[in-house]
Amino acid sequence: MKLQDHNRVVRESFTTQASAFAANPWVSDEERIGRLISAANLNGCERVLDVATGPGYIAEAFARMAAEVVGVDLTEAMLRIARERVQSRGLKNVSFRLGDAKSLPYGEGEFDVVVTRFSLHHFPEPREALREMARVCRADGRIVVQDILTSEHPERAALHNEIEILRDPSHVRAMPLSELLVLFRDAGLEPQSVLISDDLVLEVEQWLATTETPPEKAETIRNFFREEMTRDRSGLRPYQDATGKLHFRLRTAIVTGQKFRG
Repeated sequence: MKLQDHNRVVRESFTTQASAFAANPWVSDEERIGRLISAANLNGCERVLDVATGPGYIAEAFARMAAEVVGVDLTEAMLRIARERVQSRGLKNVSFRLGDAKSLPYGEGEFDVVVTRFSLHHFPEPREALREMARVCRADGRIVVQDILTSEHPERAALHNEIEILRDPSHVRAMPLSELLVLFRDAGLEPQSVLISDDLVLEVEQWLATTETPPEKAETIRNFFREEMTRDRSGLRPYQDATGKLHFRLRTAIVTGQKFRG
């Protein structure tokens, strides 16, 4: 799929799910956000760029700890939520701008820290997006990426991504940690820390409702998870709780890299 066509798919998907996505507890969870902030190792004087800011939770959290924050997103519906959030909280050091991660509207070295959360798996060319993030980051600055992980085993990873795409066509491909680290290397970044978490548990019906997955596809996904409870071919480890609700688990990683001087 061409980049512009995929950008249209992303806009359509996240316009549809903007309000529901912003309301998801795993998006707004303060403890999870706190881990991301800690990984950036701020001193309070930084200028921060939040790429694919979505509803602005990350930009807002960084604004409380840094000098200035700019959030960029491809979807205007998300940016409206973000602007309303920070305005209602009286934050003056954060702003938002429509923009594409593959071609950020900033010059080289304009930011001390560049961060993105749960976005790389939506990019057709994550390598180019990470290079672009590195371009706008100053020498010795930091890049902080959090994303979902898939299995290191190709067959398991392919099945995981197949289900993600069935649920949300804006999903391109979640990566294993090994590939994410290679992207950091190729972007001229020296990995400084890696934090892997295994505690992101999603309830299947809420997950499907967020993207308004069509009924036929939703039922296929439910059946997949029911079968996976005894097979676990994808690494998603689904289970039913005491009320019969289906859940599954995702691994995530926060990788921090430093842009070395060229």
